[in-house]
Amino acid sequence: MCCSSVQEVHADIFRCTTAQGKVVTSDRPIPECISRGMKVYSDAGRFKRNILPPLSAEEKQKIAQEQEQKQKQQAAEEERKREERYLLAHYQNEADVESARKRAVDVLQDKKRLANEQLETFNQVLLSLQAELKTSKKTTQEFESIQRRADDLSNNVLSTRKSIAFYDQEIQRTNREYDDTLKRFREVVSRTRR
Repeated sequence: MCCSSVQEVHADIFRCTTAQGKVVTSDRPIPECISRGMKVYSDAGRFKRNILPPLSAEEKQKIAQEQEQKQKQQAAEEERKREERYLLAHYQNEADVESARKRAVDVLQDKKRLANEQLETFNQVLLSLQAELKTSKKTTQEFESIQRRADDLSNNVLSTRKSIAFYDQEIQRTNREYDDTLKRFREVVSRTRR
């Protein structure tokens, strides 16, 4: 004897209220309610889910802005974690940070010292050329040659002064950078010890 089982067919029931306030029920999604949303019930009358109306342009924009803000926050958090890993990998203690600062500043100080020495040399040569021009009994051609050398040296003096000013700015910037690094290092160490 062969038995066949009868499968129960369970249909969803869709219900919504139209724009005119009429409650509509159907066994399939209701076209008049696509923009309003619907509730879905089992054939036994139990609530199953909501079908939400499509989002407005303003709602879509708001969601996009929220997602963008969340992504920025996540990126900032990842950057903070990377920075912390870098600090802990490169510095064992505050003395390591200060040693790195000293090395970086010393390089700039050496460059500034060399530029100052170069400036002093340029100034001495320029003074002697200017004195030679004042007392010179040379031909016009020789006089113009000395004048060109003096002009070139004047340009070198200006350029070297700019370099010295740049090194001063870089020393200040480097110190600020290491002040920030030291502050962050202290924060990271404090947080990891908790």
